[in-house]
Amino acid sequence: MTVIILHPNDEIFFADIQKELIEKLFEDGRIIYSQFPLWIELGDFDIKEKTQIKCIEFGELCVNDNSVFYPVLIDIGERKIDSKLTLVCLHKGRFFLPQEIEILKQKPVRQLKVFRLGIVQEQGPHAKSISKSVWCKIK
Repeated sequence: MTVIILHPNDEIFFADIQKELIEKLFEDGRIIYSQFPLWIELGDFDIKEKTQIKCIEFGELCVNDNSVFYPVLIDIGERKIDSKLTLVCLHKGRFFLPQEIEILKQKPVRQLKVFRLGIVQEQGPHAKSISKSVWCKIK
């Protein structure tokens, strides 16, 4: 599987949003954790075709019962890939509600212009690593 690995500046930006989400969503009995690493899945994509990526657009912050995420639309030539960047997940407690993140929806999201494409190698049920990566820049 190929993933988009955020530039360190973007990773810090999203880590700050993770912290803010955990602060806003905290309540007694609710256990929340930050998603790490902050990767966007591309599925089967050959990293040699990196120049085919035209645009990476983030949607508005979304919530489902057990996670908060940004939907991501990746424009690759004639096809578009829907993915997401999960920020926080619920381990235990009351499910997340959409109105709980309304305050954070106004946060501006950066366009990804510089990032790495990496090939994920699974080393176990909970261990993953990047076996090969290349830097990309969208003009």
